[in-house]
Amino acid sequence: MVFVLFLQILVHQNTAGRMPRDTREKPFACQCGQAFTRKDLLSRHLRLSHAQLSDVPPVEEDEDHEEPSALNTDETRQDDPGFLFDPQFLTQDMLPPTLFDFDTNLPLMYPRSPSSNDFPRFSSRLPELDSAERLLNTDEDHSGAFTDYRSMLPWSFSESAYEGFCLEVESFSAVLPHHWQLPSRNALSRNLESYFRCAQDNLPFLHSATFSVAKTDIELLLAAASLGALNRFETSCSYRLYDMAKAILSENLRRQDSESCTGMPAQQGHSILQRRNGFGKIQTLILLVAYASWAGKDILPDAISLGGRLGMLAKQHGISETQELTRVSGRRMDVAETERAWCEWVAAEERRRTLLSAYVLLSLHNIAYGIPPQLSNRDICVFLPSCAEPWKAASSEEWHRSNVYSQCLFQQALRSLFNGNVSPVSSFANYVLIHGLLQQMSVADDDDAIGRPLRPDKAKSFETALRTWQLCWELTQESTLDPLSEKGPLGLNATALLRLAYIRLSSNLAPCRALLFREINDIVVERSCLQRSSLLDRAVLHAAHALSIPVRLGIELVTHTRLPFRSIENSLSSLECALLLRDWLAMVATITGSRGPDKLRRTERELLDIVSGIIKETSLAETLDIHEDDSSRYQRMATTTLRLWAQIFQGVHVLEIDTLIGSGLQLLAEAA
Repeated sequence: MVFVLFLQILVHQNTAGRMPRDTREKPFACQCGQAFTRKDLLSRHLRLSHAQLSDVPPVEEDEDHEEPSALNTDETRQDDPGFLFDPQFLTQDMLPPTLFDFDTNLPLMYPRSPSSNDFPRFSSRLPELDSAERLLNTDEDHSGAFTDYRSMLPWSFSESAYEGFCLEVESFSAVLPHHWQLPSRNALSRNLESYFRCAQDNLPFLHSATFSVAKTDIELLLAAASLGALNRFETSCSYRLYDMAKAILSENLRRQDSESCTGMPAQQGHSILQRRNGFGKIQTLILLVAYASWAGKDILPDAISLGGRLGMLAKQHGISETQELTRVSGRRMDVAETERAWCEWVAAEERRRTLLSAYVLLSLHNIAYGIPPQLSNRDICVFLPSCAEPWKAASSEEWHRSNVYSQCLFQQALRSLFNGNVSPVSSFANYVLIHGLLQQMSVADDDDAIGRPLRPDKAKSFETALRTWQLCWELTQESTLDPLSEKGPLGLNATALLRLAYIRLSSNLAPCRALLFREINDIVVERSCLQRSSLLDRAVLHAAHALSIPVRLGIELVTHTRLPFRSIENSLSSLECALLLRDWLAMVATITGSRGPDKLRRTERELLDIVSGIIKETSLAETLDIHEDDSSRYQRMATTTLRLWAQIFQGVHVLEIDTLIGSGLQLLAEAA
């Protein structure tokens, strides 16, 4: 059965671009209670839903049909936007099978989708022994109605859902790029599956258990499919899907801005509906910005411009407003109560995750490129995300059995880190908070002057916050450093940012402008001015630990396998870890050559032993056997660590920025 999804990703109006602005009137009514805006939609409804009922009268054209206000209350109840937010509506088990059907009198401009006994019917499992006989004896169902939402995968397209998708995309043909073409039903499902399996966990803001392609904006589906195609190394296909999603979203935003400029007062219920539907646009923007931010130089400007619009929409849709946290009752509830509570919780949780995903994505722009963040820490007034267990629950019963912990506000949690208060939070919350600390450091650095170390009192405050964050991370059951763990990549990505924070705190390394302008040669000239301190020791330890992870896994495996290790957070962190290790080893070599090895502190000697131990586990171990003085040995170790990082970034990359980083590291190794 179809579970009624929370209404922040309601289906986009399929008649946009082909009809005048929707007046929300539905004068064409069926005896079953459904009402439609056009006669052809009612005809389709009768054909699909009542084809076997002999007593359904044909649709007759009535030019003088009744005004919507005169129709039966039950038939027009859906015209009221407030109806969509009726709590009882959220607990219904099934929607009418044609609620999201599309129809048109235009000729079909795309190939007919295959029937359900074709390729899409097969899965990764072996066919059942009696499947052939069942196929012959079972009538196919083309209605597209889901009989049980728990049995449906979020990327599954029914035949009618795919037909509706194609018709709606077709309605935007005037604004689509000249090279656009509709993806086949198989290709669309395949790429959406790739998104949910490979990319979703890095920024989990779409609720997989209740996600339905039939009720999702087409631009959101195209944007998710573009990231999915990218993760399948179908680069050309991913670019086409990205361009289509961007064109449709831009047109919808243009129409929205145009309607806003008319100054027409909207009913309160309709305003709420627009506000909820706006989350679909925010989610689409997140995916498009995530795609463009780390792709080729030609579409990087898209990331900057779309990022500005993303920040504005996030503010318009309440990122700076504190909403009451949804409470979960511990008492026993009946099925209807559980379904309603789950729906309300999912709606609130996805809202938080969507807004915070916009925040961290724009924060990554600041980390990587030095672009001032469109969303500052003081703009964030929402609660932190919940744990993964209730978020990933596949049903209301499973959700109710999970542990739904109360989360605190972002601002409150960030302050507690500076106060040294340790409390466990979710892995996603930890990930958001380390972004908050990095932004605070960026602001403090701007106040003190870029390129200079922070004042001792500020540095000590941030060191306390980072240590507290690490203690909170260690208390979180979802956190892990294992790239192969089923707990997901958020814990690993967060620690990559922790390493980056220590590096930024202990050196004058700023965001690498070479990444923004995609100039490889500029990476070679990146240098940091280091001052020996316990804070620098900790940063070097984190940098060495970053190198040990791919070495422990095996560099050859890492270069030939798609692992969570290859996230943008780890890529940015790895570049700065490589630069820090090079500069620190060069500094140690200079001290040893001018003042002798006895001038090294005990901690520094221990760090040298750690780096030597890592090198011994690689194919470059023989470089340690060369007989030379200590200063030359440490300088050679600096070159060796660069060569190792360059090897790690070899191979085929999903993100084009990884190719740039790998080429830059190779140049660094050759120039050393």
